[in-house]
Amino acid sequence: MPRNSTILKRKKKRGRPPKRKTRKRKTSKKTRVRKNAPKHNYFILCNGKPVKNVKELADVMEELEDHVFKHHVRADGNDFAKWVKDIFKDIELAEKIAGIKDKKHMQLVIYKHITHKLW
Repeated sequence: MPRNSTILKRKKKRGRPPKRKTRKRKTSKKTRVRKNAPKHNYFILCNGKPVKNVKELADVMEELEDHVFKHHVRADGNDFAKWVKDIFKDIELAEKIAGIKDKKHMQLVIYKHITHKLW
């Protein structure tokens, strides 16, 4: 008895071939820290200056006027923390800066967070 007769034939499925699974690249912590937000998601300060990434946010604290800082950091919310959480998905940093009401302290916390992520 030939072997071919015992092998069952598979039915071919009709329709589209299955979609290929694309591997999602994991971004390292280093690239997430340095990454710029998409242009339409830049943080625009109330004085009109755009902030592109977290490091730039820390850098801008140096020259930021008090009234601009107070406009974005209020008792009812912190716009910087919300931006970091929503755009960069960095919940840890967002929670750290959410309660800070002083721009020098916020700058220090952001720099520490960045250096911790890089090392």
